[in-house]
Amino acid sequence: MATGNFAKRSQARAGMLPRYGHAAARHEMRRFLIRLIVLIGLITGLICLGAAAYSVFEGASYWQSLLWSLDTVATVGAIPQPDSLGGQIAKIVLITLGLGTMFYVLVTVTELFVAGDLFGLVEARRMQREISQLNDHYLICGFGRVGRQIAKDLSDAGASFVVIDDNPDVREAGEDMEVPHVEGRGSDDEVLLEAGIERAHAVIACIDSDAENIFVTLTARELRPGIHIVARAAEDSSERKLTRAGANEVVSPYKASGRTMADLALGSRAGEGMQEARDRGAAVSGGGSGSPGARPA
Repeated sequence: MATGNFAKRSQARAGMLPRYGHAAARHEMRRFLIRLIVLIGLITGLICLGAAAYSVFEGASYWQSLLWSLDTVATVGAIPQPDSLGGQIAKIVLITLGLGTMFYVLVTVTELFVAGDLFGLVEARRMQREISQLNDHYLICGFGRVGRQIAKDLSDAGASFVVIDDNPDVREAGEDMEVPHVEGRGSDDEVLLEAGIERAHAVIACIDSDAENIFVTLTARELRPGIHIVARAAEDSSERKLTRAGANEVVSPYKASGRTMADLALGSRAGEGMQEARDRGAAVSGGGSGSPGARPA
């Protein structure tokens, strides 16, 4: 399993698979630190047990036995061979387990660099510093078609914003657009705080799921009671629920697009009617352009 995860992260680092996001990089870094602490503890325990064995079998002081054990595990060979059979067996065990543990430590550290976890963590730190400098910005929760259009319009208006989404594919699109983003769900307190909701101007909940938009609205309203929230709703019933959840404005993309198309159609019809009226007026004006008293010759 560990080999399979290592291979996947290596392929992702090389561009063969989608790269790990910032949240995944932090998770992998935590796993690496835990493994490293466990391995260091195992090596320390092995050295201490080896020192106790040397002290019993060789009759040396514990400090001298500790140096002997450390020399054996590190395969330095600066201290002479033990004389007793027990000491020789202890040395064989220390060499076998010590080399295996040290080799696993080397593999773990190499995996950190080769698999790209360290790069992902550094990138996450850089992104967090960039977000921490934003003030009065917008939080776009959801980076689908609607979210991307919102991001484009805000960018054209010169407004700063942060994208929140937990889809790795969407994260790649955000990186292509060079927009600051936080990987995670907009309904998570930690994610909204990381995106700077305390300093944000408004939250835009435009996820495809109405239920998730409701949770985003509830969470944002709880973390920042006075923030302006604009939410997307696909169903009529969701509009009322979003309003009760704390959304200041609720927009239905389907209603909005339908209303716009209807207005355009009605505007075209009105334009045609006005053109017809102008044509009739021109015809009447042209028909009566002669003098009232004029008679044919």
